[in-house]
Amino acid sequence: MVKKYEMVILIDPQIGDSQVETTIQGYKQRLEEAGAEVLHVDQWGLRKLAYSSPALQGRQQAFYTLFQFSGDPALIQPLEAVMKLDESVLRYLFLSVDGEFLRVPQLAPENIYIFNPPERPRDRRGPRRDRDEGRDEGREGRSDRPPASHENGDSDAEPVAAVATATDDADAGGDGESEE
Repeated sequence: MVKKYEMVILIDPQIGDSQVETTIQGYKQRLEEAGAEVLHVDQWGLRKLAYSSPALQGRQQAFYTLFQFSGDPALIQPLEAVMKLDESVLRYLFLSVDGEFLRVPQLAPENIYIFNPPERPRDRRGPRRDRDEGRDEGREGRSDRPPASHENGDSDAEPVAAVATATDDADAGGDGESEE
């Protein structure tokens, strides 16, 4: 009985790019020799691992590769035994697929900005809609907000420096220690 499978392997990046390619081709060849029909091999490249584990020996990245194949269920166990002994394979996963394989389309160069938008320089001194437009709208008659300052810096409120000076003058009569 032929079933459809997906196999994801995480390959150690410390073995080098040429050895990664050799490992991928080696597993593709093993699948074909075992009688599987390899329908698709998708190399996702070097990616950050989602978690750390003592078994990963402190590694934070791996080369991800997805194999989509159909074959006899009996070929999974021997292939899994080989992967357990292969030090270049950090993790692997076999999934049985019911129905059709899903294909993730490759990212088109013209659409790359959707996933990696270019950084826009921010002018921190330029006009901002939330700051500059309609600032005084709706403030008249509201007691929960201080009055808006005018463009020349004048305000209906008493300046902070004048309040601080008046407080300092009141405290000037004593040196902070009470006399009894």
